[in-house]
Amino acid sequence: MDINTFGWIFVPLMIFGEGVVRTIHDLKSQKKSFPWKDLISNFSIGLIDRAFTNTLWTGLMFFAMQAVATHVQPFKVDMSAWWAWPLAILLSDFAYYWYHRAGHEIRLFWAVHNVHHSSTFYNFSTSVRLSCFEGLLRWPFWVIVPLAGFSAEVTMIVYLVVRLYQVLLHTEYVGKLGVLEYVLSTPSHHRVHHGRNEAYLDKNYGGITIIWDRLFGTFAEEKEAVDYGLVKQLDSNNLIWINVHEFVKLGSDLKNSRRWSDAVSYVFGRPGWTPEALPVAVTHEVAPQTAH
Repeated sequence: MDINTFGWIFVPLMIFGEGVVRTIHDLKSQKKSFPWKDLISNFSIGLIDRAFTNTLWTGLMFFAMQAVATHVQPFKVDMSAWWAWPLAILLSDFAYYWYHRAGHEIRLFWAVHNVHHSSTFYNFSTSVRLSCFEGLLRWPFWVIVPLAGFSAEVTMIVYLVVRLYQVLLHTEYVGKLGVLEYVLSTPSHHRVHHGRNEAYLDKNYGGITIIWDRLFGTFAEEKEAVDYGLVKQLDSNNLIWINVHEFVKLGSDLKNSRRWSDAVSYVFGRPGWTPEALPVAVTHEVAPQTAH
């Protein structure tokens, strides 16, 4: 069984298994807490993403990695070396950090990535709530893996390893994990990442490790209860609107741009940028002083 097939089996089992466990708990405690409607929305959005990924984006990414490995790669890594796979995974994790960070700090990328943050709940199903356009923007960040001497096949494997690890982080069942919190990206760290609390905005981008966040100043510890979702919540379960609403806002801003420099800044500046606004740390939807 290849890793992609494993993901297709493993992830849905985790998602619906968690739902069943939580529902049983709700029945015993005589309260309703598990958001089945949200789970169905997440899973539906995930299926749309998988349809695009399986038919377009995976092939595009493999073709690009193969081209780099064939025509640009300066040397090849011997995969029989004990350090080869750990290094490949670490490089993939590094690529994920910068891709993920771009998803919050560049408006065009946020227009895609905000889909993942638009749920006000947090469970395994949140991990598959991904825009169908993510794969289009994702692949350039992984070019560093074949440039470091790894084949396109190895690049795709370690890319999937990092992606599958993300599923494990989307849970409230797991508390802090002691010393592992210093090295690994944990559920606690990722809960912070999904929070719209002011102290949690633009924090904890890590994939498998948390070392890049600690090195580059984007780390925050989970201290207060997490309020999940966007700064400006999206009150909709319409699958199309969830995927395109930020593009609609971006299009409106571009239409109203008076200068080319403003249009470029709307696309590649931070979310919430306006011609009148000073650069600010913004995330999850809009800058506090900006009204969209």
